[in-house]
Amino acid sequence: MLTVLLGLAVAGYLSPEKKEKIPVRVLFKNSGGNVIFNHIFHHRDYKIPCEKCHHERESGDHEPLPCGSCHPEAFDRDYVREHIRSFPDTSYCVQCHHAELGKLNFDHAAHEDYADEDCQTCHHSPDIEEEPQKCGNCHSNTGSPDVPSVRDAAHDRCITCHDDMFEAGLKGCTPCHKMQDMSHYSGDFTACGQCHQNNDKDLVLNRTSAFHDQCMDCHKELQRGPYKDSDCSKCHIK
Repeated sequence: MLTVLLGLAVAGYLSPEKKEKIPVRVLFKNSGGNVIFNHIFHHRDYKIPCEKCHHERESGDHEPLPCGSCHPEAFDRDYVREHIRSFPDTSYCVQCHHAELGKLNFDHAAHEDYADEDCQTCHHSPDIEEEPQKCGNCHSNTGSPDVPSVRDAAHDRCITCHDDMFEAGLKGCTPCHKMQDMSHYSGDFTACGQCHQNNDKDLVLNRTSAFHDQCMDCHKELQRGPYKDSDCSKCHIK
């Protein structure tokens, strides 16, 4: 008896993990009428690869997630606080958190030459600091209502000469900042608004917009199925 139980235990250990079944149909709730999406039909019969819709598959072997894991009903504080619970592990984070700044490469001596040794080009006037100090002596990482963070304070000064870098967006960071290798990054993530000035909807599409854009783009490309503005009733059930 013990031998049989031991054999079953070994067989269970060696057998591959059972993968979650591909859903046959998915119900998308919508104020304009719910949509019953035939998932298995699109995947199996049309042979549409997972990564066509599931973006997390594009850069690795991640299993497809429910669309709502990434696309919220509303990009609000609740979503920002709770969205991490939607993912199996932290390896999914870098799909959206795509860049983090590393060590700052700042050549102080070179900037002294550029400023012709006029320290107040970057530092405060004597009525605030009698002698130039390190920025971090007064400006913390988080800042306060009265004193801006060291990042904001430095950027306010830098942009007066380097506006071209700031206009270049993320590419403009690399002359001064070393970028982190996100494939192995495991630290805290910077809030989206620290770098992105876009509206929330431009950063993460809400659930309705994401579904609709994905479906319509594909159907318009193929010129098949419901792709015209008058075809709403072909998908939406009143």
